Amino acid sequence: MATIKAGITITSNSATNTTPGPLTFALSLSNSDDLTVNGRVIAEVEEVTTTASDTQIFTASTTGESYIYLNNISDTNIFVTNSSGSGTPSDRFMMLKAGEAAFFPWAGSQDLFLDHGSAGTKKCEYFVFVQA
Repeated sequence: MATIKAGITITSNSATNTTPGPLTFALSLSNSDDLTVNGRVIAEVEEVTTTASDTQIFTASTTGESYIYLNNISDTNIFVTNSSGSGTPSDRFMMLKAGEAAFFPWAGSQDLFLDHGSAGTKKCEYFVFVQA
């Protein structure tokens, strides 16, 4: 067994500030947790094509429940889908804009694929921490 510490912090100014936030009040949210993993980590910088079937990053039948970190290191939007099709927009359930990252728990019952809608091959860094 191993432990990783995951956290999130969200802050913004009030809407009346010189650098305004989206709310009428200043916001400061913070949460963290120690997560138990089995020590297996899958880490890659994946070359993402416009076809989701080319870029499977998670295989449910062999990986199982996990924590997933994605970091879009390309210059265009990258989409996450659980379909190995041609990157059909209706199959996409998450979008990472250029430079955005996400961390989330995954139930492990479906495969995950990446695709994008631009030309050429793009890159996305990911880590899969398998739950204990």
